[in-house]
Amino acid sequence: MTSSPPSTVSGATEPKLTGNPAGAPATATHPPAPQGASEVVERLGALAREQERLQEQLAALRDERDALILSGLAQGLSSAELANTAHLTGARVRAIADAAAASSARERVSRAIAKLAEQTPALCTTYGALATAVGIGSAKGVASSLAANPDVSSREGARVLLLRWASPTLGGYVIPTSEPTWQTQGDDTASRLDCLKADNLVVETPGPTGPVWVVPFERVCADATRLTRLIAS
Repeated sequence: MTSSPPSTVSGATEPKLTGNPAGAPATATHPPAPQGASEVVERLGALAREQERLQEQLAALRDERDALILSGLAQGLSSAELANTAHLTGARVRAIADAAAASSARERVSRAIAKLAEQTPALCTTYGALATAVGIGSAKGVASSLAANPDVSSREGARVLLLRWASPTLGGYVIPTSEPTWQTQGDDTASRLDCLKADNLVVETPGPTGPVWVVPFERVCADATRLTRLIAS
């Protein structure tokens, strides 16, 4: 059997189809490579602007996604369902929730500390009382929040004391002269004791082995209920 010649219309042969066959993947096209130095600079600038625009769009999409995930969790959706829908891992969904909780805790702590710093006469509090007042749940959580909170200065953070420093015999909270775990913010390198001295919150008192610095009990709001009222006012 022989094949028939191409059909003709008015003496012309039928045109052949060109390009990719149906279903073949399209090949990305790029503009011609720049030739001169000025064209190179111009193209790089255009690419940088486009990349910045796309990154801003991506950041906005991520923010919206995270907000929807938090909303879904608040409404009782499971992290597994949200992760599957958002094409994320369950660990990533939990990390988003944890980051939001940590951010919220830092904000609540910084607002509470700012309110405490406004009190006259000046007052201190304890990690435990502050934790209860802001709803964090543990003194250690408050300590972690303060350590990573740029909105709280060393002078403000110094007013949050450890309950174990309380000494009924000496009538207040004994402030250590050296505190290796004390964390400062930026260029603010004053110690806790220096900060409390600056606010006239400590008095020097004779101790069993020599003079000690004490914050009197009347200058410490260790009651969570009272502290809640103070920071809400």
